[in-house]
Amino acid sequence: MKTVLIGVAVALVLIAIFFVNQDKEVDDSVYTIDESRVVAQNWIKQESPTYTYDGENLSLQQETVVEEGSEYKFVFSFESRSGGYGDRTDLMTTQAITPHEIRVVVLNNEVIEAINDDVYDEIRDILVEDVEESDTETTSINVYFVKVNNGQEEVVSVNREVENVAAIAREALKALIQGPSSEEINDGFSTSINENVVIQRLEIENGIAYVDFNETLQENVAGSATVMAIREQIEKTLMQFETVNEVVISIDGDVDSILQP
Repeated sequence: MKTVLIGVAVALVLIAIFFVNQDKEVDDSVYTIDESRVVAQNWIKQESPTYTYDGENLSLQQETVVEEGSEYKFVFSFESRSGGYGDRTDLMTTQAITPHEIRVVVLNNEVIEAINDDVYDEIRDILVEDVEESDTETTSINVYFVKVNNGQEEVVSVNREVENVAAIAREALKALIQGPSSEEINDGFSTSINENVVIQRLEIENGIAYVDFNETLQENVAGSATVMAIREQIEKTLMQFETVNEVVISIDGDVDSILQP
């Protein structure tokens, strides 16, 4: 009788665990408007070429539920300190406070659309009217990974095809952060750059590329060889472009005390 009762108890526990796990699975597939709003805000601050160049005063104006639990639309306003769109580092711009309104669609916590003033596609970094034409246009760039040759680590180039956009240096850095492909890893390539590194700002001025990352760039980084590889990967990736002769790396605005071995 005692054995039967124990068996029943175990069965009840297993059933309870099953239903708890089922509930967790359902909960994991649901995305709230609050979560999606944060995703949209962070994307604008970290990825929108127009905002990251000289945007400020980001403010939510409107939010709409497209599909409860998955898709939401947000409208934000912000100001730029100069006219135009995208990364205007090498362009002549009007120095005047310029208001913008950006529409962002978030699906399953991922930004799938970001249109600024109904004329500029912030994801593609191009005017909306040029999107269809640009979809078939790519350009070849290099990213730099680590590979062991004759027993020594070297930073060597790997070719990438990316969208042919105005902010091509940022696209190159994004490709670098994504790391080597599975095939490249099998061929012996690796990267010293951590996953989930965020490019917080990239400006090119008078031949100098100023690039600021989040703290993830130096998390758990130890040893002078690793630090040198990180710097070299970033510097070589940026200095392939004619407009860049020097690279200044910072983390959260700090240049001097970062990436210490």
